[in-house]
Amino acid sequence: MEEFFSQLGSYINNDPFLVFFGGFYMVIGFSMFFAKKPWEEFLEIFVEKEAISLILGVLILPISLFIVVFYNNWDGLAAIILMVTGYLGFVKSVILLLKPSIVQATVKKKFVQKWLWLDGISGIILGGAMLVL
Repeated sequence: MEEFFSQLGSYINNDPFLVFFGGFYMVIGFSMFFAKKPWEEFLEIFVEKEAISLILGVLILPISLFIVVFYNNWDGLAAIILMVTGYLGFVKSVILLLKPSIVQATVKKKFVQKWLWLDGISGIILGGAMLVL
């Protein structure tokens, strides 16, 4: 059994940023499947209350800036995935803070709520890629 965990450890990245954010995205991705109802309720509240956009923007901004400013590593596929995610998160947080109605108009469309499972899959894939690539 000890040998199994030793071999498993050799496949996981040893970059703490990639391990942290890989695990983060995988947990969020699995959450979309195992806690589907609360995510659907959250989307309903998000559509109803514009203030939620501000809260999300305030939460996403420091995380994305942390990636962009302190990580800034473009070596390797996993690092590139994390950097692109960081820049996209920064853009998303700016939009959420300055023009929340743009994001809310998109989420109001029923296809976003219908395809929520796709967000779960993308989180699992992104997280897995950061952990092993």
